[in-house]
Amino acid sequence: MIKLFLLTGFLGAGKTTLLQKLLTEFHDEKIGVIVNEFGQAGIDGTLVAQNGILMHELNNGSIFCSCIKENFLDSLIALSNREISCLFIEASGLADPANMPQILRTVNAKAGTPYDYRGSICIADAETFCDYCSLLPALHQQVACSGAVIVNKADLVSEEALTDVLERVRSINPAAAIEVTTYCRTDLRRLTGDLNTPDLSDAETSNTPESRPKTVVLTAKEPLPAEFLYAFLDRIKAHTYRIKGFARVEDGIVYISGMKNHLQIEPWTGAFSGTEIVVISAVGIQIVSRITKELDGELKDKIKIGM
Repeated sequence: MIKLFLLTGFLGAGKTTLLQKLLTEFHDEKIGVIVNEFGQAGIDGTLVAQNGILMHELNNGSIFCSCIKENFLDSLIALSNREISCLFIEASGLADPANMPQILRTVNAKAGTPYDYRGSICIADAETFCDYCSLLPALHQQVACSGAVIVNKADLVSEEALTDVLERVRSINPAAAIEVTTYCRTDLRRLTGDLNTPDLSDAETSNTPESRPKTVVLTAKEPLPAEFLYAFLDRIKAHTYRIKGFARVEDGIVYISGMKNHLQIEPWTGAFSGTEIVVISAVGIQIVSRITKELDGELKDKIKIGM
């Protein structure tokens, strides 16, 4: 059987960081990866791409929603016919995985090699979890469906705030193992070997086409002035759940990763040649007008807004 692990967690919590660490830890396995993102652009797939790893990217919706669930089933069946021993699935940040057991029952009836679902690991952002958990049902479900919860970015909050997060997690899922980390640093062999997955045999997902967040993709064909681009992103970040992508500026390619309170920009030397920045809105369709308003003279004619 193929061991299957699901990674969940809110936008920016550290799922891709955890996936990269798991790929290193399980380097002796024949690995498959499915990366799921809400936006049309596959940014995370670029970050985790490695030689020898079979990877499928499923974008523009949650794999648990009817909008792309059939594509998810097809990918699982296709990978079951390849020579892999372990499959990691990085779900989108607003995924509700409650119907994962139902999906696997359907897949295993058609799979070449059946899957052995070892469970879900949820990454909770210590900075934002308590703020968003009550507002977004999917975050509650991610914890409730998990066998383990990694409370990440613990170094960025006070002891009191961390205690609040831990109490909230325990109230949602008392049986889950809890790890407190920075940069998802923990004993991954131990964690993945002892997941206490709850019984979700008849559960339904809250993900629907109507519940999808508004996503905008910013693209440009020519290099952008770095100073103006970074200032623009800093102005709009408060209205977003997530900003992620790559940009071509005068000095080369940069990787951009931002949330409501943070914006990280660093040089990128991997494969990517242009500008493609995914913006996931926290204010619905209003994000379009806010972006349009903040695009000043140096950027206005260079950046294209796609939806």
